[in-house]
Amino acid sequence: MKINKSIYIISFSFIIVSIIIGVYFKSAIKKVESINVTGSAKRDFESDIIVWKSKFSTKKMDLKEAYKKLDGDRKLIYDYLAENDISLDDVIFSSIDISKKYEYKWDDNGNKFQDFSGYLLTQNLKIESNEVIKIEDLSRDITKLIDLGIEIQSDRPYYFYSKLSELKIDMIAEATRDASIRAKMIAENAGTLLGKLLKGQMGVFQIVAKNSTENYSWGGTHNKTSKHKTATVTMKLNFAI
Repeated sequence: MKINKSIYIISFSFIIVSIIIGVYFKSAIKKVESINVTGSAKRDFESDIIVWKSKFSTKKMDLKEAYKKLDGDRKLIYDYLAENDISLDDVIFSSIDISKKYEYKWDDNGNKFQDFSGYLLTQNLKIESNEVIKIEDLSRDITKLIDLGIEIQSDRPYYFYSKLSELKIDMIAEATRDASIRAKMIAENAGTLLGKLLKGQMGVFQIVAKNSTENYSWGGTHNKTSKHKTATVTMKLNFAI
């Protein structure tokens, strides 16, 4: 009886092992019944929107005098922009930031103390326009404003593209076509037929400066400091064969 029980146990174990091996090979066969391909698309484009920011300030001991000076500077900037045919509809002045400034001094006994040195008033200027070249030139040459006694600091402009959504759609379609062509070539060379699409996944949309060595990132890169840009995207497709 013990021998029979052992035989039963061995037979049962063999059946279980056979089932496991069968499932494994069945899964392995299924795995090779599809192919994964990656298609890509690349497009160079030129920005058609520019955003330029700057700030100007003044410092006076009297708050009213500081306001008066800043108001005069703002009017001079308006006139300067008008002279350069900049649409005032594209110009935004922020609210005025006011801060009290102090200087550290020492008395005759060597004690350090703060001495009020005046009110610092600062206002930001932002221009968002489709006149890219015109605003570029303006951002590079603010000497005239400085010559007029305006304490102004210019930031580097940012560049954007108004048709970015349409560009993304076109590039996704192009990357999908590229992946499909690759899949057909693989299937044909393998002597099989390409089946239906099982899964599609879009990769990260990247925008870098044209002809640059900028690194891509997992979360997607979006260059804002270059007028000429290059966009790339990938599509990963899984086809049955």
